[in-house]
Amino acid sequence: MTKFNKELLINLLAEFLASMLVQFAGCGVTNYWTGSWSKGWSMTYLPYAVAWGGSVIAATQAFRILSGAHINPCISIAAMIMQQVEVLDGFLYILMQLLGSAAGFGVAYGIVRRDNATGFCVTRISIDPWWKSILLEFYMTGAWVLAMCASWNVANEELLETISLRIGIVVAASTLAGGGYTGASMNPFRSLWPAIADSFWDYIYIYMVVPPITAALLAVAWRFLYLQGDIESSTTKKGGDE
Repeated sequence: MTKFNKELLINLLAEFLASMLVQFAGCGVTNYWTGSWSKGWSMTYLPYAVAWGGSVIAATQAFRILSGAHINPCISIAAMIMQQVEVLDGFLYILMQLLGSAAGFGVAYGIVRRDNATGFCVTRISIDPWWKSILLEFYMTGAWVLAMCASWNVANEELLETISLRIGIVVAASTLAGGGYTGASMNPFRSLWPAIADSFWDYIYIYMVVPPITAALLAVAWRFLYLQGDIESSTTKKGGDE
């Protein structure tokens, strides 16, 4: 049974801060490059991708040694399946990610949102037919999840110094590939708070449902097909520290 000891509290704070950092940085740059969606401002996707990928690099570098820097509830779902965290701890991580992303979005909304701008940091489906966005979110979320599963493997124990860079590049590349079509969410909470603030609910179920299901399916596949159930070949949640 999970005990609320000092280590757990530090881990939960780390997840809160990591999620806050990523949401703030990503939404802040999104606002700068997109302006108001209602006015039809164009988006330059390279800075958009670098912002989200770069913020993941920074958060992972800063907080991986504490909580594992999941940042994303999809990663926590995968971590629970891979036994990187206890189930209750994993759900507490997800709660902190929810609150941290809310705080990050709130700070960005209050500081960098342009006056009278609408659609601040909102993810939108702009591919036709719309169901292709499901495949894109599956692909992008899956890339992040599989990169994390690989980082937990013992084969990567000697490469942990670069893990933050590698995870961030995966996120940036995925965002660059799909940002123009779905906004490249990969994280339910990344899309949730902007949707609430703007009362924009178009296809919100895609962002809320597809990434978590993707994480669960791929983590199960990694554990039971790739590792063939040998969970001992995975490292600890903090990158191999016992």
